[in-house]
Order: sequence, then structure tokens, then C-alpha cells
Amino acid sequence: MQNIQINQARLFVYNLLSLFFVEEYTKTKQEEILKNLEILSENSFSPVVEESAKNIIKIISQRGKEEIFRQYQDLFLIPFGEFIPLSISWYHEQREGGIMQLKVKDILGKTKIRRDENSFTAQEDHFGFTFTLSAYLLEKQLNNEIKEDLQKELFVEVLNPYLDKLFYKLMSTKSDIYSNIGFILESFYGFEKGYLEL
Repeated sequence: MQNIQINQARLFVYNLLSLFFVEEYTKTKQEEILKNLEILSENSFSPVVEESAKNIIKIISQRGKEEIFRQYQDLFLIPFGEFIPLSISWYHEQREGGIMQLKVKDILGKTKIRRDENSFTAQEDHFGFTFTLSAYLLEKQLNNEIKEDLQKELFVEVLNPYLDKLFYKLMSTKSDIYSNIGFILESFYGFEKGYLEL
């Protein structure tokens, strides 16, 4: 049995993750990121998440909002140094555009939406896109516009097998913003697995 309030909270967290993992959003939605971090720090589902959200707020207040995009670039766009891939296919088969991309496209095919190429220059199996899609699917389910649990299918088939690889990489990075995101992601991943009974 799905709980409406829990699903609204899950939608909020997926939206926040989307803001941190879609390149365009790290440049243009810093105010929304800060506002959502404040909400998360005050309504956290674990002490680790509360502390991590507060840490990120402090970093941004000390260095400026542009720090989010700068750290995004350093970690996900510059292909040397601490580079962390955001393609789920890369974690599955060490290449871009593989089976995981097809799985996301299959789930997308069951909806009326398509990837907005202005916001999403990356492929469908990019973590930023899958977080955004998860939020969208949860919103549609809450509004009774989608009957089947496509978000659960996306989590089980695409996110669940590889999300731990992402958050472990993030937690060990030198990026102080994204290492804290790694801790939030780890807590949320544990919650999702329990809630979805995996």
C-alpha cells in the first residue's frame, strides 16, 4: 500500500537530486537548490541527511551559488582527475548508451513524455535524467494520471543495481558538496529499498 505523504516526500527528494545532477539546473536553479536544502535540513528523514544538507548550505553560503556548477564541472564534465561517470550504462557495461538506456526508453515509452533535449543533452540513462523521470512518474501517480507503478519499475530495473556505486564514489570524492550528496543518496537509497520492499 502506497502512502501519499511518503510519496510526496520521495518526489521532493528526487526533485532535489535532479537539481544536483542535471548540468543546466546547477547553473540556473541555485536558488531552488538552496531553498530545498533548507526544507530538507528542517524535515530530514535521518540525522545524516540533516547534517549533510546543512553542510552543503554552509559551503554555498561561504563560496557563492556558482560553487555548485563549478563542482559539477570538476566532477562530472572534466574527463581527468576525479571524474565520475553519470551514465548508468557505464556502470553496467563500461560504455555509454547500452542496455540501461534501452530500459529507460522502454519505461518512457509507457508514458506520454519524451526527453526535453534543451534541458537534457545527456542520454536517458544519465543519473540526472533518471532522477528527474522518477520525480515526474511519482507526481503523475499522485495525480492518478498513471495507474501502474512505473517509478518502482525504473528504480528496480535501472537505479537499484547501480546507485550504490554512484554514492560510494561521491562519498569518497574531494568535492565537499557532492560528497555530502553521496551521504544523502546513501540514506535515500536505503529508504527506497525498504519502502519498495526490495
